[in-house]
Amino acid sequence: MKIVRHILLALFVFAAFSCGKEERCGVPIGITNFTIEPNSAYYSGLNNVGGYMYLTGGHRGVIVVRTAYDHFVAFERTCPADSTTAVVAAEDWGGTLLECPECHTLFNAYADGYPIDGGATACPLHQYSTSYTNGELWVY
Repeated sequence: MKIVRHILLALFVFAAFSCGKEERCGVPIGITNFTIEPNSAYYSGLNNVGGYMYLTGGHRGVIVVRTAYDHFVAFERTCPADSTTAVVAAEDWGGTLLECPECHTLFNAYADGYPIDGGATACPLHQYSTSYTNGELWVY
């Protein structure tokens, strides 16, 4: 009977702490649902691997990064540590690292938007879903 109580107590503690973490990572996001042709001249920033572009949508905008010839990632630009600020591509790193100009946290676009150790937050950027088929990229 004591073992069952200890297990239930451990589960309760685990659940309590995991819920708190989700709440801290809550980032305001907006509606995002658009299709683009990333190989066109209009989206020249996305024509090469490592390229990126800022697009409208979401809460503070969306940044799309081309991580491979046929793979793209899209992130909400709202910083999880400071929801009043939009992240930008770190100049020295192109679309590989994204930076909050206020708290200076660096986020890795190639690692699902997770921050690099030592930033102001442990929360990743909100990642939108992407689908690339027949030269069209759908971000939703």
